[in-house]
Amino acid sequence: MALHYPAPARVPMQDDRFYSAQPTIKSMPEQKINDDIVFSTFNLHFCNPCCLGFVAFYNSVKARDSRLLGDLTLARSYGSRARCLNIAAVMICAFALIILVITGVILSNPTRFGYPPQN
Repeated sequence: MALHYPAPARVPMQDDRFYSAQPTIKSMPEQKINDDIVFSTFNLHFCNPCCLGFVAFYNSVKARDSRLLGDLTLARSYGSRARCLNIAAVMICAFALIILVITGVILSNPTRFGYPPQN
């Protein structure tokens, strides 16, 4: 058997004054700020030349934190910096992978590319 007591309209404080408690609602505008956290996590684990993946991940987290704090201009700045770093990291890794494949093909069959066979 639960008893339900009505909530007091006023709250007594230590200085014997009464203050009324009212809820406060803060409305935040719904704006999509791209922080690219998934892209940054991928680059952090798989494409991390010169720690660009780590720096991109850091900027993505800062963009998300700034967005939650309401500073949208700073969030956009961190988000665009994270995107640029992610693209640079992917391009460097792709270029390195292409060079690695070309070098492997050349070294695996030297007679095909005009080099004399080694005895």
